[in-house]
Amino acid sequence: MNRLLRVGFDVTPSESQSAGISRYTRDLSAALGRSPGVQVERLTDHDARTSRMERVTRRAGRRLTYYPAMLDRTATRRDVDVLHCPGQMIPVHTALPLVVTVHDVLAWRSPELFSRAGAAQQRLLVSRAAKRADRIVVASEFTKAELVHLVGIHADRITAVPLGVDRRFQHIESEPMQLAHRFGIPPVPFVLWVGTPEPRKNLGTLLRAFGLVRRRAPECVLVLVGMDRVTDGELDAEMERLGSSVIRPGFVTDDDLVALYSATACLVFPSLNEGFGLPPVEAMACGAPVVASNRSSIPEVVGDAGILVDATDPDDIADGIERILLAPDIATDLRARGIARARQFSWDRCAELTVDAYRAAIATR
Repeated sequence: MNRLLRVGFDVTPSESQSAGISRYTRDLSAALGRSPGVQVERLTDHDARTSRMERVTRRAGRRLTYYPAMLDRTATRRDVDVLHCPGQMIPVHTALPLVVTVHDVLAWRSPELFSRAGAAQQRLLVSRAAKRADRIVVASEFTKAELVHLVGIHADRITAVPLGVDRRFQHIESEPMQLAHRFGIPPVPFVLWVGTPEPRKNLGTLLRAFGLVRRRAPECVLVLVGMDRVTDGELDAEMERLGSSVIRPGFVTDDDLVALYSATACLVFPSLNEGFGLPPVEAMACGAPVVASNRSSIPEVVGDAGILVDATDPDDIADGIERILLAPDIATDLRARGIARARQFSWDRCAELTVDAYRAAIATR
């Protein structure tokens, strides 16, 4: 009988401020736990009884103690066969086969999105992790190519593993009055955006595009999920100009997100750069038509199941939205295409391909 593959999986990125990395860490570790022949040792610098405030105060100390030394010692003590760091932080030294997930190379491709110090730090952390790893996991062929061309990593060391969509993301019948009561969304067609107000998410261009949409569909509203506050004066001015046609529920639960995806006229995802981009897949799984950027990894994810637009052109984004709002046949076709496309992405499949990367890392050693 074959011995179990014992995987040391660093789950501390599940507390990351990045929603994507946090979800990746949680959902992949859960899927690995369901994988036959795999035993997952979840490694962290706290236990389940630690309060949220205590976890927050420990973040700074991770750079000083947990990643430099504690993580490797804990993994070695647990007698694991391979160590997986799903974020950019890794031990200073480890004798274990090391797998690292690199989510993007924005600090090379778009350094203007960071402060000068922030870009330098990101380049240092990502390049160090990528160069020390026995195997690198990325979420798309696009990110793999970026890592090769911009960071200088050999393609043979990189495994592209598409992310998954949680099984809870499926179409449900949403009651308009429930959405009105819970989120303040009136019983009219609404366009949905899910993200954070960082520059690469391109919210300002979407707001300008939605102003154009309102000229032909004045009853439509725009629902922005994931924003608790805005510190960008230009974004604030754009939202002020659109007035009550913009609704901001803030952060919502996954169950609420399913309800919103299921009820929306379409999801708009005009991001300028993504290592993968989960919202379009989640939306398609729930039967939402998708209008998405034609840049970076997004066409690779959406395929022919959505409308791809020039994310820098408000007119093109507006045209994509209007095609769905004003043409029911197009919307119906995209809903069916999206559900079929989303079936290609599962966390169990992601776990299976990640295990292949573990075995490749072990073989390298």
